[in-house]
Amino acid sequence: MKFGDLSEYFVNGVIMDVTNAEQAKIAENSGAVSVMALYRVPADIRKKGGVARTASVKKIEEIIKAVNIPV
Repeated sequence: MKFGDLSEYFVNGVIMDVTNAEQAKIAENSGAVSVMALYRVPADIRKKGGVARTASVKKIEEIIKAVNIPV
């Protein structure tokens, strides 16, 4: 995919924060154009404190296999 094509892909779309493959599937089925794999979603981070961290490599691979949108 060319950079120009990719930039057009994200226009008028939503990128959802997810923590697992099930959430990623729901996001994809709901029309998300991409998902961002995180250890915890921002709402949980605000509740419990801490910082945003990317999900583990294993979790990211599971999410990539589960959906057909960019992760």
